[in-house]
Amino acid sequence: MAAVVGVLALQGSYNEHMAALRRIGAKGVEVRKPEQLLAVDSLIIPGGESTTMAKLANYDNLFPALREFVGTGKPVWGTCAGLIFLANKAVGQKTGGQELVGGLDCTVHRNFFGSQLQSFETELSVPMLAEKEGGSNTCRGVFIRAPAILEVGQDVEVLADCPVPAGRPSITITSGEGVEDQVYSKDRVIVAVRQGNILATAFHPELTSDSRWHQLFLDMDKESQAKALAALSLSASSNNAEVGSKNKAPDLPIFE
Repeated sequence: MAAVVGVLALQGSYNEHMAALRRIGAKGVEVRKPEQLLAVDSLIIPGGESTTMAKLANYDNLFPALREFVGTGKPVWGTCAGLIFLANKAVGQKTGGQELVGGLDCTVHRNFFGSQLQSFETELSVPMLAEKEGGSNTCRGVFIRAPAILEVGQDVEVLADCPVPAGRPSITITSGEGVEDQVYSKDRVIVAVRQGNILATAFHPELTSDSRWHQLFLDMDKESQAKALAALSLSASSNNAEVGSKNKAPDLPIFE
């Protein structure tokens, strides 16, 4: 049975993700209510205006269901604003901040690359994408008022980075009480990562004709289903062995 990919359809580029899924023959469904998450095998959280998306998600009480979905181990992909949603920590937010789904062990800066006027496109080196899906070692990255990942945990695989734009104002990373704040001083910044069942990109693959990111996500879904089937098979074998041992005739005593 073909996997069903949910696309969170509150605001932003969900139509473009749906179109990209259709191009590769995948079934996508729009998700707006918590109960709809029960009918999908994986989930894409699209780009958009993250604060607006958070308000709409709160209105429909989606955050508990989204966190539960991420915790199940089913594949989840966040693009741009979706990356912000999935991060465990976000800086550079508006006053009062916004609620996050979490699950991705990283610190993200909400508007690292600046305002809408600083939006840009560039070629990104992504050898893993070519290794798994074929084609070129590079892909087109469309950055629209984009975030970036400042720090990642040890279990997070970095898939792509890009140069920090010249003249970028300094960014301070708040480390917490009793720990000195740090100024981000690197000349490159992370824009794509994977951690287990979570994929995240600061750019918009759905706005290009390159379908390899969506295919990669479908492959993650297949991996997830294969693991689930293996776990069920192991559980069934264990149960059968237990039943067999209970039904085994008792050994007769040996007299010498």
